[in-house]
Amino acid sequence: MQTGRAFTQAIGQWVGSAEVYDGSGRFVGNGMDMRHVQKLSDDETRIDVTFVGPFKASGYYIIQARPNERFYKGPINIGHAEVLSEGLVDANAYWADLGLTQRFFLYVLPDGKTQLSLAQMSRGDQLIYTVVGENRMVQADAPNAQPTLTPGTAYDLHADPNAGRAVSLWTRTGMWCGTMTLLEEGKPAVTYESEETITTEDGALCWQFASPLLPEAQRVTLHTNGWQAWTQRGGLVGSLNQCGGRATSGYFYHMDGLRVWRREVISLDGSSKALLQLWYRGSQRVATAYGVLAFAPA
Repeated sequence: MQTGRAFTQAIGQWVGSAEVYDGSGRFVGNGMDMRHVQKLSDDETRIDVTFVGPFKASGYYIIQARPNERFYKGPINIGHAEVLSEGLVDANAYWADLGLTQRFFLYVLPDGKTQLSLAQMSRGDQLIYTVVGENRMVQADAPNAQPTLTPGTAYDLHADPNAGRAVSLWTRTGMWCGTMTLLEEGKPAVTYESEETITTEDGALCWQFASPLLPEAQRVTLHTNGWQAWTQRGGLVGSLNQCGGRATSGYFYHMDGLRVWRREVISLDGSSKALLQLWYRGSQRVATAYGVLAFAPA
């Protein structure tokens, strides 16, 4: 990978409303996420965090920054993050007060004031919660816009795969367009224009996209029950899980031995999404691709 990347975490107050789902993707409630970021030294930052929702956590942790890395040194959060770009980290950590292991990515959108995140919280290998987050930087002396929330109770929305939304933001017919960055092991970073198209055919989803890592553009048929989506036979096969029609995570396999772990989070207003792809051959990671894509309805 490249060297010398630094993650820009703006100093100040961040507030957001997260959507929390159980291990099967069912909505269990919103959580209020409040974080205060302060710089302690050139290479250390303190994060004071309070999360109140289906689970609760309050405390602080210290981040030690190094080129391409961030070390979470506790006490509430212990782990390691890889800095993939100035606005993107991919982390593995442990929340000691919760007894939960976390796989996590956080993407700062180009405005510098909005963060999209996806946290998969497990105990051992069992997924307990998925937290879909959107945080905004706030000013202490100014009124701040409230997040766009879908009204309802967890009791009612638990059985709704879209968590109260009229449609799934992920399965809408249309196209996602934007610039992706590709980092291949031992090679300079390159950018490419990405287009992902979603249409519906005979009750199934038709997903079309291309990647510089694959020999040709892909056209994949996905079957879905609202909570998961999966392919059948073909040149590219795999499955993913969905949360509220806003976030997905899953693995896809290509005939030449490549597999990709793909995660994405769509913004609350449905206009953009943060996409992260980790590409592997066997157990060795060979490339990373990431970007922010904008949605255009069909």
